[in-house]
Order: sequence, then C-alpha cells, then structure tokens
Amino acid sequence: MEVSPVYMQGDDSEQDRPAYPRLFPTGEARKSDHLKAGLCVDFPVSVVLPAGGTGERTGLQTPKQFCPCLGRPLISYTVESFERVSWIQTIVVVVAKENIGLMMDIIQRFQHKKVLVVPGGSTRHRSICNGVAALGEQRRPAAHKPKVVIIHDAVRPFVDEDFLHKIAMAAKEQGAAGAIRPLVSTVIATTSEGYLDHSLERAKYRASEMPQGFTYDVICEAYKKCTESDFEFGTECLHLALQYCGTNAKLIDGPPTLWKVSVKTTFETRTMLCKKVFICGNMTVSSFPGTDSVTPVLSGANFQQTVMRKL
Repeated sequence: MEVSPVYMQGDDSEQDRPAYPRLFPTGEARKSDHLKAGLCVDFPVSVVLPAGGTGERTGLQTPKQFCPCLGRPLISYTVESFERVSWIQTIVVVVAKENIGLMMDIIQRFQHKKVLVVPGGSTRHRSICNGVAALGEQRRPAAHKPKVVIIHDAVRPFVDEDFLHKIAMAAKEQGAAGAIRPLVSTVIATTSEGYLDHSLERAKYRASEMPQGFTYDVICEAYKKCTESDFEFGTECLHLALQYCGTNAKLIDGPPTLWKVSVKTTFETRTMLCKKVFICGNMTVSSFPGTDSVTPVLSGANFQQTVMRKL
C-alpha cells in the first residue's frame, strides 16, 4: 500500500525544547539511566502510533489523543515516552488526513524529534498498515528499515524502556510479542435475544494490551495477506501474525500503567493521574487524590504504579 508521509525529522538535541512539565529524564541523566540499566539493542527498531480516532467513544468534541493535559496534547506525552529511548530510530504517527496539520503543529511546538506523520485509513488496521508501509518505502534509506516494529496506542502515555526492551527482544526472537494483563471482569457471551449464553473461566484468559512488537517482515506479510473483513472489523495485530504468518506471539505480563484512555470518564480520571505524575515527578513528596497521606515519590514506572494504587 502506497502512502504519502509527511516528514518532520530533527536531531537529538534538547537544548531548545520548551520547559513544559516532564516525567522523563533528559540529557546526560537519560543517557546515564540507559547505560546503568544495561538495555542494549543492536538492531533497528521503529514505532507506529495509530492516532486516527475521532473520539466517538469518549463523547468529546476533540479526539482524545489531541485533548490537552497541562496545556499539552496527550499524544505529545506518548511521543516523548518513545523519544527518550535512544535505540528507537523512527516514530510514525498515523493521523486522519484532516488532522495532519494539527499533528505537524504539535511536533513543531513541542520540538519532537525523529517523528514521521502519515495519513491514516478508515479503520485501525488500515491506519497501522499505512504506518508500517511508510517505514519500508523505497525513498527511505535502506539502513533505516527496521528489524522490529513496535505498535502502541497514542492514548497510552506511560510505557517505560524496560518493558519496551522486553517486547523488542521477544519480537526479534519469536517474530511477534505483546503485552497482556489479567482480566478485571468476567467475560460472558450473550444470545441474540439478550440472554446469557455462557461465561468464560477468567483464570484462563488475559486482556491483550499494547505495546506489541513484530519483526518488520512478519507484520508486512500479515497485512499483505489479510482480507477486507480483517481490515474493516479486526483489531488484534497478534492474531493477524498467527493467522497469516504462522507466528505465535510471545506474551509478556505488562505493568498496570499500560492503561488506555477510551471513554470520557477514563479521560477525566487519567488526566488527573497525568497531572500528578507530570507535576510531581521531580518532587520529593506528593499527596494523592482521595487520601490525606503524603507519599515519597519514586521514579519512572515505580512512581506511576504508586499513583495507580492510590487512585
């Protein structure tokens, strides 16, 4: 599938970035953390962020990925969570054609680096396919073709490098890998008349989450072979890899911070959480909504998990 990407590329300098609230370490602090953690990736990795949603489920006039949190669109925080990872070379953001100008403005305003903006399709799978196709276009240097492609939701702003490393390494070894979480509620099947048919044994099932990783060849082949029905109604990339490439994904337990903003109530709750994280991330103590306690702030994912337990 041929797409027409809009390039917005920059160097890795943070000198001129605006001083907006930040969760993630920058400059030398970031490099030190990376080296200290020993997270070495010796193959090219790129990211596709599908962000073509219209905000229908949230009931908001503005698509949720562009809704502001502390004066900054939610998608900007998600992009930054990948920008801070030195071994990720390209971040493809797939947006509706009418929002390309808005996304370009966000890139310029917040001085995002290594971002490629691509027009989306009418469905989730069509948008992801456009993003993957853009990574393999002939006009891009051969050295920039990724070995692994990580797919993540634009409205999941918290993802740490440790977990991305696990996904990338497993995807390279197995061909595909994805995050999972325990089911919170029991899943039931209903009859066409609206009665209970049967329920699933919750202990046997897991919720499929993001991020997911694939070798570039596997995800390309899966999209080449999938049907119009897959494009129109499908939502699970791991299933496409299994069905059309015979690639059985490695499933990895993800942290509780991999939540997604999907409805208006979760957007309001998650915005409150984001404010706590982005404002208090560099402070020594923080109080949490609904409690009178003052809790020492941890760093990175540990801090986020502490906030999650308090909410």
